[in-house]
Amino acid sequence: MVFFQPEQVPPFSPGKVFTFLFLMLGPFKIIGPFAAMTAGRDRTFKHRLALEATIVSAIGTIAAVMLGTKILRKWGVSVGALLLTAGIVLFLVALQVVLDQYAARDGAAKPAPPTTPETSPSELAFSPLAFPTIITPYGVAVLIVLVTLRTGQTMTLLRIAGITAIVLALDFLAMLSADRILNRPMVRPILGILGSVLSVLQAALGIQAMVDALHLLHVIPGLATG
Repeated sequence: MVFFQPEQVPPFSPGKVFTFLFLMLGPFKIIGPFAAMTAGRDRTFKHRLALEATIVSAIGTIAAVMLGTKILRKWGVSVGALLLTAGIVLFLVALQVVLDQYAARDGAAKPAPPTTPETSPSELAFSPLAFPTIITPYGVAVLIVLVTLRTGQTMTLLRIAGITAIVLALDFLAMLSADRILNRPMVRPILGILGSVLSVLQAALGIQAMVDALHLLHVIPGLATG
């Protein structure tokens, strides 16, 4: 299997990488689930859970990207194929969120999974908080694509790592502030509107990822993004 060289793909700007990771790994999708998991718990429990989930997410992201890039080459999976898969998953997840907003009118919203008093922060930190709430499968796939395309470009890889660290830091701050955010007037409707907008943007990013993948796989000519 011949892999595509980095120079075949225009470099993503730091702003574009941040946008990708903010949408796929960022704080907006964490606030609600974190508040539901920690309902009735004290501040110490919440702070410990937020810290452990962030650490697990950071370690898990590094391990997943390193393992993913090795498997990508060992199995002969092209970057184009992985990008196409990530685009499909990203589109389907975003589409499900958009459609659920209409389905909720016909029935009650699904309650968050209950937690027992015996559940420790360490148990919740790994799953379901770190995986898959913070570290989404399509987010990891996009990171693997970015790292694979820039293998050997140390400064670019450090920039990607730095942006990922910033996004995880924002996730940590969002978890610490989840109660204060949700208790403010009009915040829940605003978050609902933002969620709808971000879901549409995720769907668009998924389609764009598929278009770029089809270019890499030489199915269609030209490259739509730079």
